[in-house]
Amino acid sequence: MAALRTVLTSVLTLALLAAAGPAPALDPDKAFHHYVRNRWSIEEGLPQISALTIAQDRLGYLWVGTQAGLARFDGVRFLTYNPENTPGLAGIWIHALHVDADNRVWIATYRGLSVYEDGRFETVAVEGRDGTPMDTRALAVLADGRLAVAGQEGVYVVEGDAGKRRLRLLHPLPRPAYSLLQRGDGLWVGSLGQAYRIEGQWVGVLPLPENAGDAVVTQLAEAQGRVWAGTSAGLFHREGNAWKRHESGEPLARAPIEDIFEDGDGNLWVAMTSGLARLQAGRLRELVGDQDPAASAVRAIFEDREGNLWLGGQWEGITRLWNGWTRRYSTRDGLQHPMLWSVARGPDGRLWVGTNDGLAVMEGGRFREVVAGEDLPHPNAYTLLIEDEVVWIGTRRGAVRLRGDRLERTPELAPLGGLQVNGIVRDRLNRLWFMTSGGLFQWSADGMRHYDSRHGLRSPFVRLMHETRSGRLLLGTQTGLYEMNEGQLLPLGEDKGLQANLDITAIHELPDGRLVVGTLSEELYLFDGARWHRFGKDSGLPVNSPFFISHSPDGWLWVAGIRGIYRVPLDDLTDMAAGRREQVRGQMLLNERGDRRGGQQGFCCNGAGNAKGLHLGDELWLPTRDGLVAMSTRDIHTNAVPPRTVVERVRVGDRWRLADPREDWQLPLGQRDLAFEFTVLSLQEPRSVEMRYRLVGYDEDWRELEDPTRRQAGYTNLPPGAYVFEVIGANNAGVWADSPAQIGFVIPPYFHETGLFRLLLAALLASLVYAGYRRQREALEKLVRQRTDALQAANLRLEEASQTDPLTGLRNRRYLTNQIPADIAFYEREVLRREPDEVMLFALVDIDHFKAVNDTHGHHAGDRVLQQFAQVLSSLVRSGDYIARWGGEEFLVVFRPMPGRHLPVLGERIRTAIANHRFEIGLPEPLRLTCSIGLVECPLFRESRGSLGWEQMVELADRALYYVKTHGRNGWAAYRPLPGSSPEVLMQALRGDHERLLESGRMRLLSSGAPGERAEA
Repeated sequence: MAALRTVLTSVLTLALLAAAGPAPALDPDKAFHHYVRNRWSIEEGLPQISALTIAQDRLGYLWVGTQAGLARFDGVRFLTYNPENTPGLAGIWIHALHVDADNRVWIATYRGLSVYEDGRFETVAVEGRDGTPMDTRALAVLADGRLAVAGQEGVYVVEGDAGKRRLRLLHPLPRPAYSLLQRGDGLWVGSLGQAYRIEGQWVGVLPLPENAGDAVVTQLAEAQGRVWAGTSAGLFHREGNAWKRHESGEPLARAPIEDIFEDGDGNLWVAMTSGLARLQAGRLRELVGDQDPAASAVRAIFEDREGNLWLGGQWEGITRLWNGWTRRYSTRDGLQHPMLWSVARGPDGRLWVGTNDGLAVMEGGRFREVVAGEDLPHPNAYTLLIEDEVVWIGTRRGAVRLRGDRLERTPELAPLGGLQVNGIVRDRLNRLWFMTSGGLFQWSADGMRHYDSRHGLRSPFVRLMHETRSGRLLLGTQTGLYEMNEGQLLPLGEDKGLQANLDITAIHELPDGRLVVGTLSEELYLFDGARWHRFGKDSGLPVNSPFFISHSPDGWLWVAGIRGIYRVPLDDLTDMAAGRREQVRGQMLLNERGDRRGGQQGFCCNGAGNAKGLHLGDELWLPTRDGLVAMSTRDIHTNAVPPRTVVERVRVGDRWRLADPREDWQLPLGQRDLAFEFTVLSLQEPRSVEMRYRLVGYDEDWRELEDPTRRQAGYTNLPPGAYVFEVIGANNAGVWADSPAQIGFVIPPYFHETGLFRLLLAALLASLVYAGYRRQREALEKLVRQRTDALQAANLRLEEASQTDPLTGLRNRRYLTNQIPADIAFYEREVLRREPDEVMLFALVDIDHFKAVNDTHGHHAGDRVLQQFAQVLSSLVRSGDYIARWGGEEFLVVFRPMPGRHLPVLGERIRTAIANHRFEIGLPEPLRLTCSIGLVECPLFRESRGSLGWEQMVELADRALYYVKTHGRNGWAAYRPLPGSSPEVLMQALRGDHERLLESGRMRLLSSGAPGERAEA
């Protein structure tokens, strides 16, 4: 039922998204700083800060070439390659990348050309150079489909098949080739002071102007009806038979050009050492200076298949830009202070904003300060009312009015002094109303009148006033919704389903007269003419306290608050109120925290009351912590590109293998534990993708991957049979991949699990029955006993073998699966009941740097280390304890109950024993090794015994082991719950990374590195 509900929700979401229309790449009419951006650098796994070239393969991986190697990026993880870990990669400094039609990735480096194909790298030799490296600069596909490479002696071409590829000099040139462009009229080659045009065997010289004779042509491009040359001396275009400098002047015409790229919307982006330029129809449209980090020293520009623009920088790693659906006006547009509290539109169409430090007006897309904060009763201009000749300003300590350029503090406003003014409204009867923290005030020709508890208010804090189209005056207060009626303030709606004492933060009237109110408790209430209906998180709304509510003609209700902006179909609210729908389809489009499936991230929206937002045409204008944000209510273009899902690796036992479905996946006998590593290739908002997986033949339904950054699933102790692992993903807009990624495998049975064994057993029984007719009863009984005993002995031997690791003689995971639950139940029932301070201890022990032993001395030496390691551990256990080989170089030791205070002593004893042992592997000098140990106590929660399975206990020990591994190794660690913690808190923390165990405030860490924790053995 849950799976069906998930599917239905996805279908409904897809219907909404399809209605939004296709997505462009980057809106040509948006300023650069209005695009949504995210950045990745070495902190996230990029091998080096300088990203020199970017490409995307046919699956959807992004490839980034740097000065320190190559990286493959799936939106979450970088997989890095360099000549040390990848001998087939020719050089560490990557100049250019190209993905061909067969999904081969070609890599031009400063030491030659390499190609990545089917998970392997190959260096392409240069004909006639005897292995001497050659600097390769650029790549292009010739008219005949061959790959051309720019080199020191001219243009080379790739020839030959996999394993026998070579570079042959196709067009020798007198000067080095730095850039390539294949056009209908031939191959253009950028060089020193000139370009060449090659058609067949004819080579023409296209010199740069005399004053650029020593410039290097680093880029060639055809776009916007011109051929462009980016050089070390500026941007040129071909006009007639000559190169002309770009007419825009400095810096574009003179600055060194690093890259030229035309995006899907026809923007021509030109990267300079001093900034980034955007050209449209050949003319400069926007110049972004290097004061913007994203535009500083851009070296590479690329557009992916989802319409994201990627910038590779010299200092900033890679930056992803996408349209989003907002524009933001802040300090770069003249604001003196980015924090805004209010926005209002004047009769002349200008927008006024109340800031944290005064009043400003927007003119021509820029802000001008009108009143400084020091001149107001309080610097915060919290609410505004703009009239023909007067600007009313409500602050946190009273109100003033601005007439022309004169600020007036009239005596009539004195009663507001010291009060926070939340709203100022003039009604159709020309009365002026002030909503304050000290009640409601009315200013008319008769003077100022104060409404408070004497007139029906339960609390003096009034947030806002709304005048309906019929002339009713409604008030939102901290203690509910009120209506002004003949001088009295009467509670509204409490007899029709509206909860009493709600903190009302927004009021909105729909075209048909229905009312919608928002509350500080992050709920909406809809009045359908008969009753109020509540909507909250449990109804499908995003979590947000509404500070501003509006609607658009296409049927959406828009809600803005401090957490962001969301929308919900009005029909959904109507249908749910009528009982025709169980959930509404709320969509978060802007959110503060970068929540998963939360649209674009950005600051939003401040202060409940009046003047907290405007709906002008197709845009919402809202005050935020970073200026004024304008959100389109019409052009919400969501990501419509289905992602590709890929199974990357499979772990069989303790060895990872590339998940090549063409390989033979008949697993070795006895291998029953598998793990799968996979990814979904959507780059617009990778944290918001969805993934589901299942093992066909084992799982009854799809499993949801809760954390999209932990793209792995594992299975243990699988029964024999044929299986297919499937995984499928959806992008950030809920568009699912066209088909799941699959890999099939077969787990062979043990002999006693086969049909032949059962057949032989049946034949044996039949022969015994037949012999009974021929022999005496006594002989028959004796024979049956003998056969049965032999069969039982054989089964026992088979069972023993299936539960024993053949290399070390220790138990294996199969044994633990059967034994541990029984031991825990016995000890909890018999021992821990009598000795409540005693605990069982699990120790997960891992050999440090074991891979280096195998790589340096061979797997035979590694096997000897594992055997001796097992012997050392065996010398440390008592009768009743047992050890199992957990996998690879990991061992699990289970200790029978002992006082919990012995945990540090035990951890130190294991650590010391391994550190002091001399591992003999046949070398002149024995090896010295260390180990890392993760410990956990059982039970972990004495009042909730049995609430955690032993698998969760081992997982917690694994987290502690990971802590040791990342903090120097050669030590031990254990997590222990603090008072007030619970199994539920622990399970929630285990779903994230290990840091959340400590950040939750419910767990503490004991470790050999902590003061006073290291014990003497």
